[in-house]
Amino acid sequence: MDVQIERSVIKTLEKYPEKIREHIFNHLRKLEDPYSAPEVECLHPKVQIYRMHIGRIYMVIFKIYKEPNRVMVLDLITIEQAHKRYGRYD
Repeated sequence: MDVQIERSVIKTLEKYPEKIREHIFNHLRKLEDPYSAPEVECLHPKVQIYRMHIGRIYMVIFKIYKEPNRVMVLDLITIEQAHKRYGRYD
Protein backbone atom coordinates (compact mmCIF):
# COMPACT_ATOMS: atom_id res chain seq x y z
CA MET A 1 0.00 0.00 0.00
CA ASP A 2 1.01 3.58 -0.56
CA VAL A 3 1.75 5.38 2.73
CA GLN A 4 0.93 9.09 2.86
CA ILE A 5 1.54 11.43 5.78
CA GLU A 6 -0.53 14.46 6.76
CA ARG A 7 1.33 17.79 6.71
CA SER A 8 0.73 18.31 10.42
CA VAL A 9 2.54 15.03 11.15
CA ILE A 10 5.48 16.09 8.99
CA LYS A 11 5.68 19.40 10.86
CA THR A 12 5.67 17.52 14.16
CA LEU A 13 8.44 15.21 12.92
CA GLU A 14 10.58 18.18 11.91
CA LYS A 15 10.76 19.19 15.58
CA TYR A 16 12.33 15.87 16.63
CA PRO A 17 16.05 15.06 16.50
CA GLU A 18 17.22 13.13 13.44
CA LYS A 19 17.72 9.86 15.32
CA ILE A 20 14.11 9.86 16.56
CA ARG A 21 12.80 10.82 13.09
CA GLU A 22 14.66 7.88 11.55
CA HIS A 23 13.22 5.53 14.17
CA ILE A 24 9.68 6.78 13.46
CA PHE A 25 10.11 6.60 9.67
CA ASN A 26 11.34 3.01 9.99
CA HIS A 27 8.06 2.16 11.70
CA LEU A 28 5.99 4.13 9.19
CA ARG A 29 7.50 2.04 6.38
CA LYS A 30 5.93 -1.02 8.00
CA LEU A 31 2.53 0.47 7.18
CA GLU A 32 3.05 -0.50 3.54
CA ASP A 33 1.50 -3.76 4.77
CA PRO A 34 -0.60 -2.48 7.68
CA TYR A 35 -2.30 -5.80 8.42
CA SER A 36 1.00 -7.47 9.30
CA ALA A 37 2.70 -4.45 10.92
CA PRO A 38 3.55 -4.96 14.62
CA GLU A 39 1.73 -3.21 17.44
CA VAL A 40 -1.33 -2.31 15.32
CA GLU A 41 -4.79 -2.18 16.85
CA CYS A 42 -8.08 -1.16 15.30
CA LEU A 43 -9.72 1.79 17.08
CA HIS A 44 -12.82 2.14 14.89
CA PRO A 45 -13.54 -0.78 12.50
CA LYS A 46 -16.36 0.94 10.60
CA VAL A 47 -14.11 3.80 9.45
CA GLN A 48 -10.86 1.78 9.38
CA ILE A 49 -8.97 3.89 11.96
CA TYR A 50 -5.97 2.16 13.54
CA ARG A 51 -3.14 2.93 15.91
CA MET A 52 0.44 1.68 16.00
CA HIS A 53 2.81 2.00 18.94
CA ILE A 54 6.32 3.14 18.18
CA GLY A 55 8.41 2.03 21.10
CA ARG A 56 6.91 2.99 24.43
CA ILE A 57 6.74 6.69 23.69
CA TYR A 58 4.87 7.43 20.44
CA MET A 59 1.67 6.38 18.76
CA VAL A 60 0.65 6.79 15.14
CA ILE A 61 -3.02 7.08 14.23
CA PHE A 62 -3.77 6.08 10.65
CA LYS A 63 -6.60 5.22 8.31
CA ILE A 64 -6.67 2.46 5.71
CA TYR A 65 -8.33 3.17 2.38
CA LYS A 66 -8.87 -0.07 0.49
CA GLU A 67 -9.53 1.92 -2.64
CA PRO A 68 -7.12 3.45 -3.78
CA ASN A 69 -4.98 1.04 -1.72
CA ARG A 70 -3.53 3.67 0.58
CA VAL A 71 -2.66 4.30 4.23
CA MET A 72 -2.94 7.86 5.52
CA VAL A 73 -1.02 8.75 8.67
CA LEU A 74 -3.32 11.17 10.48
CA ASP A 75 -1.57 11.86 13.75
CA LEU A 76 1.68 11.31 15.64
CA ILE A 77 1.38 11.81 19.37
CA THR A 78 2.85 10.52 22.59
CA ILE A 79 1.17 7.53 24.16
CA GLU A 80 0.08 9.72 27.09
CA GLN A 81 -1.62 12.17 24.71
CA ALA A 82 -3.29 9.28 22.87
CA HIS A 83 -4.70 7.80 26.04
CA LYS A 84 -6.17 11.16 27.01
CA ARG A 85 -7.64 11.71 23.54
CA TYR A 86 -8.77 8.21 22.58
CA GLY A 87 -8.96 6.35 25.88
CA ARG A 88 -6.85 3.47 27.12
CA TYR A 89 -7.07 0.11 25.31
CA ASP A 90 -5.43 -2.45 27.61
